[in-house]
Amino acid sequence: MTSSQEATRILIAEDDPTNQYVFRTILRNAGYEVTIVENGLLALETARESPPRLFLLDMMMPVMDGYETAWRIIQDPLFDGIPIIALTARAMQGDAERTLEAGCDDYLSKPIQRKTFLEKIACWLEREPGDWMPARLAKRVPQRDVA
Repeated sequence: MTSSQEATRILIAEDDPTNQYVFRTILRNAGYEVTIVENGLLALETARESPPRLFLLDMMMPVMDGYETAWRIIQDPLFDGIPIIALTARAMQGDAERTLEAGCDDYLSKPIQRKTFLEKIACWLEREPGDWMPARLAKRVPQRDVA
């Protein structure tokens, strides 16, 4: 475990128990702290109590899908500087673009490849928010003053 992985909590929103097990096992074996919830609404509630260092969002979940969750994350200044990586089993043309338009910072197709999965996570955890936050902030809906 590297010092950057110590106490690095990753929040995963994934409804499939098999995927939950795979992600948890890979990340814990790599030294990360992992919190898993079953939908986007629980991800937001959990993150507000204790913000993670990185979000992994399944894009197709019940209650609140990953697209809505990503949009809500980028609207909330509490989550500024926390990367969002989309996870999807749908590897259709346009899926990557759709996840990026929703506010995700990156994209992984399932089934994941362990090495690629860990490299992408490490890459995002090492990046400085100033390198990528301007693109995300451009997607934030301006708040209006209510009189």
